[in-house]
Amino acid sequence: MLTSLRHLSYLVAVADHGSITAAAEHLRISQPAVSAALRDIESEFDLSLFIRQRPHKITMTAIGRRFVSNAKQLLESAHEFDVDVRNLRENLQGVVEFGCFAPTAPFVIPIVIDRLKEKYPGLKIKLHEGDIDELNRLLTEGQIDLALTYDMYLDSSIKFEPLTEAPPYVLLAADDPLAKQKSVSLKDLAQRDMISFDLPVTQQYFHSLFIQNNLRPRIKHQVKGYEMVRSLVGAGEGFSLLIMRPVNKRTYAGDELAYRKLSDDISPPRYGLTFTTHYRPTRLVEAVANVCRELLTVDNQLDDFLVD
Repeated sequence: MLTSLRHLSYLVAVADHGSITAAAEHLRISQPAVSAALRDIESEFDLSLFIRQRPHKITMTAIGRRFVSNAKQLLESAHEFDVDVRNLRENLQGVVEFGCFAPTAPFVIPIVIDRLKEKYPGLKIKLHEGDIDELNRLLTEGQIDLALTYDMYLDSSIKFEPLTEAPPYVLLAADDPLAKQKSVSLKDLAQRDMISFDLPVTQQYFHSLFIQNNLRPRIKHQVKGYEMVRSLVGAGEGFSLLIMRPVNKRTYAGDELAYRKLSDDISPPRYGLTFTTHYRPTRLVEAVANVCRELLTVDNQLDDFLVD
């Protein structure tokens, strides 16, 4: 192929602007240079790409439209290649729009940021917190590049990459009689008041654990705040089901809490990365994704926040 990427860019400009004159003005080059590039391309591929009209307007043929579409894809790939090669010899610079499931963000985001500062000081993340539905929407609308979340009720347009399993646990007040047990059954819990974590998909998941065992939870409070759940449990208002847990076992008010495993045989949700199914990650996005993979699958950094 003798045609240069520069000549292809001239061709695309003519297609976008509808005339050689307008394309030349946009490119800030002479009209003869643009005309010569078009003749060279048509000659090399033996194709008629444009219908030339008087005085200056030209129209693409059907084959021309397909040719221009392919040329645009090639130019985009060449640009991505250029950026990637430059980043091989330069520090990564730029911003990645990074989503995270809100209740897990305080656990995982600080360690991701610390590792990014260490490995890629020129790379910054703009954080977006949300529930699972919100993160799916942000991904499909192109407002974020990737997200860390659970594999609960994923949208069909979302690709999930598991990094770790995260079993749910029972949150109890430390003086609750059930806290004396090493593990607690859903049957025991169904007889007691529950503080439900009121996020759409999360709430459905925890309620489904009871329903799958022909049980029904007895909801006393539904709250949206993670620390509000902990505070109500610490105050003796009931139990709750959560996944990640702070190292600290006290509430804001100083009430002591207990974390206990579920004795039931439950398939734990998985925690990992999400992308849209059609998204091709840039080098910046891959750098952030690789840090997440390293932290969660190699270094097992979340283990301290999961109940054994």
